[in-house]
Amino acid sequence: MIKNYLKLTFRNLWKIKGYSAINILGLTVGLTSFLIILLYLNYELNYDRWDPELEKVYKVSLRKAESDISPNTQAPLANLLREKGSQIEASTKISPDATFEAPLSVGEKTFSQSGMISADSLFFNVFPYKIVAGDALNPLQKPNAMVISEAMASKFFGKENPIGKTIKVFNSFELEVTAVMENPKGPTHLAIEIVHRSPFENDNYHWGNWSFHTYVKTKNVLAGNELESAIDQIYYRERLQKEKGKTYPEYIKSTNRESLFVDAVHDIHNFPKYGSSQISTISILLILAILLLFTGAINFSNLSIASSLRRAKEVGIKKVLGSSRGNLFWQFMIEIALQCIIALLLSILILSIAIPYFNREFHVSLSLFGLGSSWTLIAQVIGCLLVVTLLSGLYPAIFLSRYNTTKVLKGDYSTGKQGLALRNGLIVVQFVVAAFFIISIVVVNRQLTYMQHSDKGFSSEQVLRVQAFMMKTREENFDQVKNELLRIPGVQSVAKTTKVPGDVLSDTSTTDFKHKGESYRMGSVKVSQDYFKTLHIDLVDGRLFNNNHGDQHTRSAIINEAAAYKLGLQHANGGMYISYLGCDSIPIEVVGIVKNFNVSGFEQEIQPTVFTIGNEACYFQSGGAILIKISGSDSHKTVAGIEKLWKDIEPGLGIRYSFLDENFQQLFASHIRLQRIVTFFGFTAIALAIVGLFALTAFLIGRRTKEISIRKILGADLGDLGILLGKDFIRLVALAVLIALPLGWWAADAWLQSFVYRISLNVWLFTISAAVLLVIAACTIGVHILKASRSNISDNLRNE
Repeated sequence: MIKNYLKLTFRNLWKIKGYSAINILGLTVGLTSFLIILLYLNYELNYDRWDPELEKVYKVSLRKAESDISPNTQAPLANLLREKGSQIEASTKISPDATFEAPLSVGEKTFSQSGMISADSLFFNVFPYKIVAGDALNPLQKPNAMVISEAMASKFFGKENPIGKTIKVFNSFELEVTAVMENPKGPTHLAIEIVHRSPFENDNYHWGNWSFHTYVKTKNVLAGNELESAIDQIYYRERLQKEKGKTYPEYIKSTNRESLFVDAVHDIHNFPKYGSSQISTISILLILAILLLFTGAINFSNLSIASSLRRAKEVGIKKVLGSSRGNLFWQFMIEIALQCIIALLLSILILSIAIPYFNREFHVSLSLFGLGSSWTLIAQVIGCLLVVTLLSGLYPAIFLSRYNTTKVLKGDYSTGKQGLALRNGLIVVQFVVAAFFIISIVVVNRQLTYMQHSDKGFSSEQVLRVQAFMMKTREENFDQVKNELLRIPGVQSVAKTTKVPGDVLSDTSTTDFKHKGESYRMGSVKVSQDYFKTLHIDLVDGRLFNNNHGDQHTRSAIINEAAAYKLGLQHANGGMYISYLGCDSIPIEVVGIVKNFNVSGFEQEIQPTVFTIGNEACYFQSGGAILIKISGSDSHKTVAGIEKLWKDIEPGLGIRYSFLDENFQQLFASHIRLQRIVTFFGFTAIALAIVGLFALTAFLIGRRTKEISIRKILGADLGDLGILLGKDFIRLVALAVLIALPLGWWAADAWLQSFVYRISLNVWLFTISAAVLLVIAACTIGVHILKASRSNISDNLRNE
């Protein structure tokens, strides 16, 4: 029986090659889109789950106020929690920036390598990295120890044994390779390739050093709130109680209190308690992929129904010869299941081609047949196939098997009002999805255009960002470096800043300032005199920095408009002072107010910020980068001159530079990727809807050819036929648009909530989207109406 069904299936598919190809292709597109997003979702949800021990690892962060979150913690915090916390088995502190590219030297070879962190000796007691060579018990025991990944061992030393070899860091100190660790078998939020002990870890071991991320490992798996409460009590009792003079129960009732909180490491990437997450983008992509798959399934059903006219007499004859409805149902379901399997196989083939492109775009490592595949994924694919087969095949199989034998053999292929209602419902659903996608495309494109062309408040054009690896370059030697750079033809101005506009991992921490006896939390940025000139930031009131002693030694400050509003200052005409908290003896005069400028994209509100020069006011800051404004006449020659000079400024370290406008564009990278995918999904969904409508129109108008011919004989013209044949379809599309408009408005508004600076939704956006879909549908229907109106009347009325 099955063998006969398969023979009939292939014969029927070959007989109607056009419909079969369109059917399978539409389903393939939907399946491919869904499967690649499913792979992506599995990958994202698999972060930091590569070892069961990670269930007991938590990151500790500090909440200084409700809106002021610091992922950085003090140097002694890890040790305090380990000594005082009865639930804590081990703790470690690490330097946070694994994305920073550090200059490394191995013999005569020099590398710029990201993924390097410094950590204390207990790092491997917290994180269960597998040591595959070297000291497996305590690889970071030596003060100059370094542990490298297998990939780095191969890169630096080839096939040689790396244990005991030395690597020079920043061309200033050497570290010894004591062990090689295995790369994790899954994604991780740390992305570590090298872990080393810092030779300076004891120099700044005090509570004023906020340069570390703290992680703890518990003895047993605990609820996050239980651990949070325990360590917060320890922190208050040991650090704050003397100052606050309250019991812990009294203190936790106060507003804007300083407290610790924890994130389980497997939640950091997707479900952090504070900060940005990719899960919202993934959720949007998954919803869109499901909608596209659903559209493909509906399109499959509609095309199957449209082609059923050719099978009606076959069904009637089989029923006369004794076939039951059940046999016919299963015959058609096997046909449809086979087409779904073919579509799945084609999807897997397309995926194998598309995955490398997707990996490059999203900076992930998806794999269909490698480490990324598992029994879970296989089960998901099988479940998906079953659902798609039922969605796309159940109604056509029932529709085909229900043909009335007597009516069919007389030439009547109608299936009653119930079948008509379901078919119309499918059309409406398909066009609801298409309209939703059109709205999504319009809104996402408008928001992205707004972000890319809005005034950032500064000029990033022809500004070079140069990474200064050595603090000496940024601090005591900066004036000398600046003067040497200005001698290069084409260099117009040079400045430095600890917070570079456009940096993806820009410093968003804040600190306390005092003004008129009140405390205010604001950002603190150290700059040089020409910072505002280099970026063409407008002065609102007062003056910019100059060479006087107060400006150069942290006795003067410039604030942005947000800070002026927070402090209640309207002018900077002298006599207004602020100070760092705990440093009241050094008042800082506010000498200028500059226009707000956007340094971190459009998702975050512009932070109230204080700009100062120097580190003489109890609050040391360094880092960031040097900014060089160059002229556009011969920029290549100017950059070449900077590269040549830098070899003398930081010998042996190489130069790392980029243009500021390109960096700022990187802040939009995830939104640009979303725009591309929404556009692709959108046009695909619209194409599938149009193909389905095209096929159904051909089917239904084909059934009315005799009626059309008679009406033409009685005087009906093209306009009459257009209204007669098209009104029902246009009504269905219009109904779909009416349903999609509120859904689209709600979804667009929900997505735009993630932006502080955003477009305003208006009726015109949605009116244009609706009009576009109605015009496309009308043109699709019009093609068949025009064809029917021009057909030969005598051929249509001739009996068979």
